Amino acid sequence: MREQIRKVIISLFKFAGIGIIRYDTLQSLKTQASAYKKMKKDIDFLASLDENKVGKTLRHIHLLLKSKAQMRQDLFVLAELDFKRDGFFVEFGATNGIRLSNTYLLEKEFGWRGILAEPARVYHKDLKKNRNTNVDFACIWNKTGQTLNFNETDDPVLSTISDFSSKDRYSETRKYGNTYSVNTISLMDLLRKYDAPYRIDYLSIDTEGSEYEILKAFDFDAYRISIITCEHNFTDDRQKIYDLLTSQGYKRRYQDLSSVDDWYVLQ
Repeated sequence: MREQIRKVIISLFKFAGIGIIRYDTLQSLKTQASAYKKMKKDIDFLASLDENKVGKTLRHIHLLLKSKAQMRQDLFVLAELDFKRDGFFVEFGATNGIRLSNTYLLEKEFGWRGILAEPARVYHKDLKKNRNTNVDFACIWNKTGQTLNFNETDDPVLSTISDFSSKDRYSETRKYGNTYSVNTISLMDLLRKYDAPYRIDYLSIDTEGSEYEILKAFDFDAYRISIITCEHNFTDDRQKIYDLLTSQGYKRRYQDLSSVDDWYVLQ
């Protein structure tokens, strides 16, 4: 009887265009799909590189397995800088120093040093443990010394200054976050605090909405930054960031590859 009922149910689902599979089979298919998606992203990355960069990048193909960056920003930076060693980076938000980190590979495999900034408290302990470079827990903003409300979300990579919580497509996700006060520091003052060199190889900005406010307060004559990757999440600020950075001599690269980021190289 039970087998007959099972067959009837399966037939009804088939009629509706729905298949039934075992849970462990479903999980296996999800894993395979995820691996395929990641492999396709890597192929797209390699196919998009300038011809003169492909050869050396292929000689470092093993780094694909070590990259933590969501869109392979770390490999883009390395390819642009001819796989430079002992460079200098600045990254915020830095999460726990590993998850979706654009600079972990640079530090661990190429001897880079730099500055990491992350205001979300949930990450502080692990960030200090995972990375061997300067770490700051202030919130990067357009001014130093302010106190702002910060929204730490259930998925903390989406945490942001409270005033920006509803600015992009993740507004619903941020509705039930944990809010607390954070102290701010400007990008200029952050660089001065840690004696950053005049020539900075890479700046990674991912603050879930406040990127333009931070950049427009920055003095581009005071420091020379070779590469900037900046999240935009397809908000209106994307054009403002583009106008600002191109006016400072930057060229946007690989738009088809960079997704919710834009990648800029100083010309």
